[in-house]
Amino acid sequence: MLHIYCQKNDKPTLLQDIIENRKRSILTKLNEPNTGNLAYLFSTKEALDIIAKQPSTTLPSHYFLIEKLAHQLFGCLLACWTELEIYRTIQRSLNSDKLCSLQTHKNQSSTLINGQYHYEIVTDISTDNRLFHTEFSQHPLFLSDAIVLINIATFIKKHKWYEMLNILDLSSKGEHFILYQFNENSPYPTIISSALIEPYQDKKNWLFFDDFFQSNQWKNETSINALRNIFPVFKEKLGCHPNNNFPMSSIAIEDSIYASIPNKADACGVIRFTVNGPSSKMNYYMYLAQKGLANALYQSGRHYIFSIIEQPAMVLFYQAMNQTNRNCSPFLFTSSQDINKSGLITYKGICFTKHTSNVFNQYDFKFYNVKIIQRRRQQQQQ
Repeated sequence: MLHIYCQKNDKPTLLQDIIENRKRSILTKLNEPNTGNLAYLFSTKEALDIIAKQPSTTLPSHYFLIEKLAHQLFGCLLACWTELEIYRTIQRSLNSDKLCSLQTHKNQSSTLINGQYHYEIVTDISTDNRLFHTEFSQHPLFLSDAIVLINIATFIKKHKWYEMLNILDLSSKGEHFILYQFNENSPYPTIISSALIEPYQDKKNWLFFDDFFQSNQWKNETSINALRNIFPVFKEKLGCHPNNNFPMSSIAIEDSIYASIPNKADACGVIRFTVNGPSSKMNYYMYLAQKGLANALYQSGRHYIFSIIEQPAMVLFYQAMNQTNRNCSPFLFTSSQDINKSGLITYKGICFTKHTSNVFNQYDFKFYNVKIIQRRRQQQQQ
């Protein structure tokens, strides 16, 4: 109903307008310029006192009725906006007049991994007319819509990163990694993992170098010895400083690492990395996704991934492999922060695709699990 109303009245951003209006009112009542993310702001007492209870003085009167219905049906304006975008995304594929056939899935660029899984890098998903299943819709969707839906369900609906609703278009275009599997019951494969690849030409917009991720809140995680061994430029920059007396900030280190790469085309950023499936298979899918992504990027000539990771399994495995392979570490941790003060640490670092692909191609899923368990026990004993 809301979707139809927005269409008929040419107001695609109606909910955003209501939410932005309410956000300003909440911040005024809090008497602070900005505090917390949208999920936090709309859960405060100040928000609960006005939303669906007091009409805005600067919006049309009928917007208040829409607000009350949204709050009544979904419990929150942000949740309503999320469901609206899910509906729009699915309908975009269902209402498309593009012609698709099974032939479009005979893609010679895909690579088979672990027997029955395919991975590939798609240069621009907005021009890809193949259909894919996801676990979030009963209908197969065009690749771009499938990835948008996965991102909404994973990052926004599950983790409440509502800020992403304003920039969903990033998930509908550009270069992406995908991992998928065919099954006997459908001619269309199911997406298991996807990730948005940020090209070196767009480095100024990389999330890795965003102001939030380069503040003084980030703790240095790099050892001087590791920097000297991996990047020769640091031998001169760091001189003979002892390992426990770091003369550079994590911001300066990360900027210097990028500046030291002779061919910038060797580097990329990776964001919106998702892994989906039944809970019983999630660990295996995580292993496959990391293996596929490292192989795909290395094969495409990308040797350095500027990464932001917080999945504990990924962090533990890379830490374990760094201990085992000190001369060819797969991942250089540069900085960390407990962003939400929840105990879940977010890490920044550089993934070396050659070393990472070698590790995953050498070791199977059983070894992967064992290393994660061993590293977790090691941390608990420290």
